[in-house]
Amino acid sequence: MERELVDAGQVGAALAVLSLAGLVSAAVLGFLARQRRGLLRGALLAACAALAWPAWLVYNAIEDHFGLDSVAALLINLALFAAAGTLGGLVVRRFWPIDPDNLTTETRRHGENTERT
Repeated sequence: MERELVDAGQVGAALAVLSLAGLVSAAVLGFLARQRRGLLRGALLAACAALAWPAWLVYNAIEDHFGLDSVAALLINLALFAAAGTLGGLVVRRFWPIDPDNLTTETRRHGENTERT
């Protein structure tokens, strides 16, 4: 009898542990970011990692309903994860601290122009 190296239950358990670790890390780093502003990026990334297990559950629910070889499941997952990724990127970008040393000349000029108006 053949057996898979990793089954879906093991992946789900690993992602649950990763999500829990991400959630705890996000809370700790978010608390510490009040003193050190640079830790906010780590808190945001850890919060994103906390979404891995729920995303896995949604993906599996869609695949279980439509089947692994279903084009409908593929398109639903594509639309869902593209929308979630876009929304997540916009939310993270909103709270991502801007590094003033990393701005280009054009960005600085644009920022200066908007401050004067």
